[in-house]
Amino acid sequence: MVGSASRREAAPARSLISRGLPISCDVVVACVMAWLASTSADAQAQDYQGKLTLGVYESDERTTVDVNARYSARDWTGWLGWYGPQPDVGQARAGLEYDLRRRHLLLIPSIQAASPSFVGGSIYAEIGHVVYAIAGVSRTDLKPYVNLNFDPNESWQLGAGVHFGRADSVAAFTIWDNRLHTAQRNSHVVLRHYFAGPYRLTLDASYKSGRGDAGAFVR
Repeated sequence: MVGSASRREAAPARSLISRGLPISCDVVVACVMAWLASTSADAQAQDYQGKLTLGVYESDERTTVDVNARYSARDWTGWLGWYGPQPDVGQARAGLEYDLRRRHLLLIPSIQAASPSFVGGSIYAEIGHVVYAIAGVSRTDLKPYVNLNFDPNESWQLGAGVHFGRADSVAAFTIWDNRLHTAQRNSHVVLRHYFAGPYRLTLDASYKSGRGDAGAFVR
């Protein structure tokens, strides 16, 4: 399954296992928690109709670029994206999601298509209010797709989270393969903090393991 941060964009097909940098998580978490304690708890979540993001990735001595444009109108959000420029990995994509929001329920079905013939979909849910459960599922047509989040694409998702302050949250969840027998299992802890202005901090610490496309088991 894919999506956007607490939820993710639509479901890509075959993912790789990322190799993280040797950073001390204890140091990062301690610094972030100390910094959060000194900031305002009255930060409000910002709502934007449009957003343009640019990502630069380097792997196997090649540099690639991802451009993603999103636009929201009421409960609907659509996006267009492009990844390249190498012809063997270049891909255009488009997607649409619907946000169903109730006091104790957030339900987000989404669908995505990409060149030349990929189609995938996902359903993400948060159940609860201050403390909430996380559940999700995704499926694709198994056609090649550039996966930039390294989570398995044919997957289940389970976890839990808590809201604190007016807009901040912390969530922990696991996403695991349920179709391709890759043994991929990716666990995340995601912290979001909103400032008083149009700024937000997102920290995503993850542990990932399983077999990639070449069949080797990595962590």
